[in-house]
Amino acid sequence: MRVSKSLALVAAPLMLLACSPKEDGGSPAPAGPVKSEVAAPKTPLEFDQASPAAKVRLKLADEIARFPVLHSRLYDDETTGLKKFAEEAAKQNPPRPYESQSQWTLAATAAPLVSLRREFFEYTGGAHPNHGSGAWLWNTATDKEVQPAEVFKAGADMTPVQNAVCEAVKSAKTRREGSVPLSDMWKCPTWDEITWVLTPSKTPDKAAGLTVLIGPYVVGPYSEGDYEVVVPLSVFQPLLAPAYASAFAGEPARLGNADGTPTVRIQAEQ
Repeated sequence: MRVSKSLALVAAPLMLLACSPKEDGGSPAPAGPVKSEVAAPKTPLEFDQASPAAKVRLKLADEIARFPVLHSRLYDDETTGLKKFAEEAAKQNPPRPYESQSQWTLAATAAPLVSLRREFFEYTGGAHPNHGSGAWLWNTATDKEVQPAEVFKAGADMTPVQNAVCEAVKSAKTRREGSVPLSDMWKCPTWDEITWVLTPSKTPDKAAGLTVLIGPYVVGPYSEGDYEVVVPLSVFQPLLAPAYASAFAGEPARLGNADGTPTVRIQAEQ
């Protein structure tokens, strides 16, 4: 939903000035065309829509507005998805009180990369709501989305990162009450199954790790919840693609919680 603002023009005073005689008594100055100035529409940071069938909500962090192209595309993509969700909910007979919320925050900036983190909540009448995390990587130099694989060398062996995630999850489970040990049923995620955002560095405007986001049912039952673990730069620095190697340096500014509980959660509606 875009909000368009226009500036009203007061034409009458301008025309009177244009037709006034010159001070030296000469002919009136010709009236030139009056140019209309319209403020560029601003992309909102929030979207909220409610109906008997569904309630949908989007919240973008204020910092995202620093990147206008990214901001606009993210807002358009998310609101399109939320509206479609509401339309599908309205087809239910009788309508059920569906709900979908999406929240995006700025995970890290490491020129030219901007890393965004998503938290979502969705309820469609089941035994419990679904929730989880997502990520989006953006190149500010090209104003284009970056696929996660592009950050690393083509064909790079990501086994070191995968192993580091597995060890971090094992360690976190020992610190979380009621956790289930990894087994044939609850295995460590493979590299292809990993969702990550950049971890800020102690060095300004650099990244120094990958914050890995693991949703419910991946390494344990739903009741165990989500996991968030950090893989430091030292594990994968040799694997970085030359185009993005300069975006990384130093040590992680934060390592997260010892029991792997997420450091970011979806905000309750105010």
